[in-house]
Amino acid sequence: MSFLRSTLTVKLMRDFWRLRSQAVAIALVIAAGVGTMVMAVGLIGSMSATRDTYYDQYRFADMFAPLVRAPETLMAKIRMLPGVAAADSRITTRATLDLPLVMEPVTARVHSLPAASPSALNRLVLRAGRYPNPRHPEEVVANEAFVRAAGLPLGARMKAVLYGKQVDLRLVGAVLSPEYVYALAPGQIFPDNRRSAVLWMDREPLAAALNLNQAFNDVVIRLSPGEGGKEVERRLDILLAPYGGAGAYPRAQQISDRFVTNEIDQLTTMATLMPPIFLLVAAFLLNIVLSRLVDTEREVIGLLKAFGFPVRAIMLHYIVLAILLSLGGLALGIALGAWLGRGMAGIYQNFFTFPFLRFRIDATAYLVALAATLVPVMLGAATAVWRAARLAPADAMRPEAPADYSGVAVTRLAAALGPDEPSRIIIRGLLRRPIRSVLAILGLAAATMLYVASMSPNGSMDRMIDLGFSRADRSDLAVAFAEPRDAHAFHELERIPGILNVQPFRTVGARIRSRHHEVRDGLVGVEQRGDLSRVVDIEGRTSEAPPVGVMLSGRTARILDVGVGDLVEALVTEGERPALRMRVTAILDSPFGGAATLDRAILNQAMREGDVLSGAYLQVDKAALPQVYARLKASPMIAGVTAREATLRTIGETIEENFSIQTYFYTGLAMLVVVGVIYNSARISLSERARDLASLRVLGFRRGEVAFILLGEQAVLVLVSLPFGIWAGIELWRFLIGQFNTELFTIPFFVDPRVPAQGVLVVAIAAAATAFLVRRRVDRLDLVRALKTRE
Repeated sequence: MSFLRSTLTVKLMRDFWRLRSQAVAIALVIAAGVGTMVMAVGLIGSMSATRDTYYDQYRFADMFAPLVRAPETLMAKIRMLPGVAAADSRITTRATLDLPLVMEPVTARVHSLPAASPSALNRLVLRAGRYPNPRHPEEVVANEAFVRAAGLPLGARMKAVLYGKQVDLRLVGAVLSPEYVYALAPGQIFPDNRRSAVLWMDREPLAAALNLNQAFNDVVIRLSPGEGGKEVERRLDILLAPYGGAGAYPRAQQISDRFVTNEIDQLTTMATLMPPIFLLVAAFLLNIVLSRLVDTEREVIGLLKAFGFPVRAIMLHYIVLAILLSLGGLALGIALGAWLGRGMAGIYQNFFTFPFLRFRIDATAYLVALAATLVPVMLGAATAVWRAARLAPADAMRPEAPADYSGVAVTRLAAALGPDEPSRIIIRGLLRRPIRSVLAILGLAAATMLYVASMSPNGSMDRMIDLGFSRADRSDLAVAFAEPRDAHAFHELERIPGILNVQPFRTVGARIRSRHHEVRDGLVGVEQRGDLSRVVDIEGRTSEAPPVGVMLSGRTARILDVGVGDLVEALVTEGERPALRMRVTAILDSPFGGAATLDRAILNQAMREGDVLSGAYLQVDKAALPQVYARLKASPMIAGVTAREATLRTIGETIEENFSIQTYFYTGLAMLVVVGVIYNSARISLSERARDLASLRVLGFRRGEVAFILLGEQAVLVLVSLPFGIWAGIELWRFLIGQFNTELFTIPFFVDPRVPAQGVLVVAIAAAATAFLVRRRVDRLDLVRALKTRE
């Protein structure tokens, strides 16, 4: 038995060395799949662990409840609610900042500092400087991303408009907060850290500025372990309703946590969908290599069986060979995934402001990678191993019957399609091995598909930004008031020199219900025939707010399970808190948000208000922008200003900085697949047809003509695969969009025509590079050895 093992071991090593070039090509494809999987699984685990540890260590709240004003004595009742483990009150408001290095007004969210206690909720991570001294009411700390982006040194002074009052603030520290891992200003999808800030200051001066002494306007709650939160939310809403409660909501609806969770979900989709494509291609390559090996070793297998080698030992030999051919790809894939994962973790560290984000691969990721590699490898080797097992010694010792080239249909088709004899040889070769040709086409199509699907998000993001910021929002500035104002505020904006046009809007918070479905959303009152801000759907079509009823976003309509003509109830959470019954007169899918839209006059009438607005869109003379900014910064009624061009610039910088790396990553993966498929296919064809090609050389064909026959087959396979790959990539991206869309935004389906063209170019370059390697082998073909007939 030891002799058998040693003999097969020697043969195993010889076979592996003989197939080393194919092993490299297979390993590259496996490495692409394993690397993608390890990177995604590692990032999922690392981000989830970092998020959970961060939230737990700094006691991030499970529930939030904004309100207008309540006495501090109410907190005792809130803490007594069943299911509430801890609750803290705080003061929150919006402000605008005037910074010397930032031309535009900076929008800020201002919170009172958490108590200096380990049990306090939403505690801060001090990154630089110190916390404010209670003896100095002007001192504040700010989120670290804003401090860096705005270029503020510690000790810098800022002028702020805080609830209609101008105050001087001094920066004394930079902090991180679990509440602002992804710090977004209202109406944005990417953080604008230079023009959007989060500040914390001592509670007493903030309370004095807002007239909230011994009172609060926000509650954060930590739930008891195992508490679902629905009953706590219901009881809390009842308790806070007399004090202007806007409706409690869980952490899952908090904007920062939603973005982090959505990113983890998207990584899960990538880890589930992308690696199997690479690994199935690798299984196909392995099957071709082993099948060809079994065919060429028929006599060897027959001799082994004749000399008493058991069938299971021979089967195990080819199984172990398949594993050896894949182990290099597994090891390389793990190393590649770890390297890519660390790089992506650095990007995520900047994109999501965690205090730490260490990329770690636990044992589960290794086990998943091992199983994901071995399962398709075994499937790919199964056919060849079974063929080896079924070969009877007597049959195996006889030479294999030569291929039947007498097919009339193939011959006539080749003659019709091939203008010359080399071209007809190419076509006959492809048609006489239809299964292998089809599998090669599918493998090459997979490379094109991966590139097209992976690069299409850039075009769709550009399309979404164009819809949201060029077609829908055509204003120069959008201003939001600290609280709703009457028509006098509208006329004040019109009188500012340099402002050419003003379009008001009204927003109110509400809970929209239909039967047992409910969404926490906003009602937006817009102007009929407004030109600065328009309602645009995902296809770019412009719509008007309905003169009666309400227009729902497609996401909201699907959550509520309603259609046009159905009634919905909106429970307004501010003002007199009316309950509005409205008929759905239109449903529209828009890129951003899920607000319910109606005519501003109708909304004001339903709210039992006069001509009231929450803010306005402004068209401004570009030459007068500095003067307009100065007026808005000094205005006590302005709580926030958004500059469209600055927002677009920030989005462009964010995409360029954080997403350009994926271009190189997926281009490289697509090239790996192309190289693996073409090189293996060409090498196998060369080994099968070496005698035929050598015969052509002896008959007078030049090297270039012989190479044309071999490489022409691969070129035809590539050309045929491209349309299928482009179509599959487009459909894959259509599927992925459905997985990536959330209630926060809808990515429009769009494929930039340049992406398929780039995919064709990438595949062509990889195919040409592989053809060069194969051509060198054809040129060095040993004619004497190839023409020898095996006895």
